[in-house]
Amino acid sequence: MEIRTYTVDTYKDIPVPYAIFKIIYADDGNVANTQYVYVNEAYCQTAGIRREDLIGRYFLNVYGEGDRRWLHYCQEAVTTGKTIHETIYSPEVQQWMNFAVQPLSQPGYVSFIFMNISKEHAREVHVQRERVTNEAIVRIAKILNDGESYEAAMNHALEEISRFIHPDRIYLLETDGVTVSNTFEWCAEGIESEIGTLQNLPYEEYISGWEVFLRDSPGVIMEDIEVLRRMGDMVDYDNLKRQGIKSLMAFPFYRQGHIAGYLGVDNYEVTDQFNTAELLETMSFFLGARIMNHQLIHELEHLGRCDGLTGINNWNAYSDEVQRLRQAHDRVGVIFIDMNGLKGINDTEGHLAGNAALCTIAGFLVGLYGADHVYRLGGDEFVVLLQHMTEGEFAGQLKRLRDEASHLGN
Repeated sequence: MEIRTYTVDTYKDIPVPYAIFKIIYADDGNVANTQYVYVNEAYCQTAGIRREDLIGRYFLNVYGEGDRRWLHYCQEAVTTGKTIHETIYSPEVQQWMNFAVQPLSQPGYVSFIFMNISKEHAREVHVQRERVTNEAIVRIAKILNDGESYEAAMNHALEEISRFIHPDRIYLLETDGVTVSNTFEWCAEGIESEIGTLQNLPYEEYISGWEVFLRDSPGVIMEDIEVLRRMGDMVDYDNLKRQGIKSLMAFPFYRQGHIAGYLGVDNYEVTDQFNTAELLETMSFFLGARIMNHQLIHELEHLGRCDGLTGINNWNAYSDEVQRLRQAHDRVGVIFIDMNGLKGINDTEGHLAGNAALCTIAGFLVGLYGADHVYRLGGDEFVVLLQHMTEGEFAGQLKRLRDEASHLGN
C-alpha cells in the first residue's frame, strides 16, 4: 500500500492568527520590544498588513501606539516558562482577542496564537448591559413606590438616576401645551440651578422644536447641540447655550396622547455599562405616571373642596378651615350671607338664571375678599372668614360689604 505524505503549509493551513517573535531585552533584563520572525496568513488578514511588511520589523515600530501589555505577557511567559492565556481588547486591530503566548524551545523566542472573540464579547457586553440597565430601572421604580412623599420620591429618583449617568443636571419639565415649567431638578456639585428661571415659559418658543426629533425617535438625543444651529432652530440653541449645555437627552411622557412633559439630562456621560437611552426612556414613563397620579389626586382633592357651580370653596373646605382656625386661637371675623330672592328667580326665570345669580354673588364676594376666604355652604348661603381681625377692622369690612352690595344690581 502506498502511503502519501502531506506537508502542512503553516502560512495558509493554520486557520487562526499565529506569530513568532524574537524577544528584545533592555539593559535591565526586561522585555523592551519584540521582532517579527514569522506570521501566518490569518495574522496578516487580522492585522491588515502584508507579511513582507512585518517580518524582521519590531512590534513597537509597526504599532507606534502599540499596547505594551503584549511585552509584559512575553516577559511572564519566558520568566515562568509557562503558557499564558488571557483575553484583552487589542487597540492595534480594534478587536477583542483571546490569546495564548508560550516560550519556544529556542531561548529568546515566543509564539502567539489568537482567537478573535469580538462577536462573543459583544454578546456578553449586551447581556451585561441589559442586566445593569434593568437593575437600575427596578431600583429607581422602587424609590417611586416606597412610601416617600411625592416631592421626596421625585427628588430621590432623580438623584438615583445621576449615579448611573453622571450628568450636570437632571430635570423634569411639565407642560399643558401652552406653557412649560421645570418642576424638579438635580444638579451636580458646582452646577448652577436653573429651576428658578424655567417657569411658565411659552411652550412654542422654548421646547416645541424638540418634537422634530420625536418623528424618528422615541426621545430627543443631541450628542452635540450644534445640530440645532444646523437645523436653524436658534431659539432652542440659544436657550441651551445660555445654560452651558453641550449635549442633551430628553424623553417625553404623555397624558391622553399629548406630551405632558419631559425627563431630561444635560451633559451626560456615555458608557458601555448600561443603556442610557433605555434607562431614561423607561424612567420617563414611571416618573410621568407618578406625576399624572399626583395631578389626578390633586384634581380630585380640589373637586372635593370646590363648589361645582360657582368654583369657590365648598362646605368641606369650610369645615377644614374652621377646624384649623380653632386650633390657631386667633381672632376671626365671620360674615354670613344669605341671597334673598333665589327661589323667585328660579320660579319665574328658571334655574339657569338662578345659577347665574349665585355665580354673580360668588364673584362679587371673591372680588371683595379673595377666593381663599369665601365659601358656599349650599343653596343660597355663603360665608366669609377673615382672620387676624380686630372689632374695628371687622366693622369696617361689614360697612364695605353693605356699601358695595347696594350697587350690585346697578
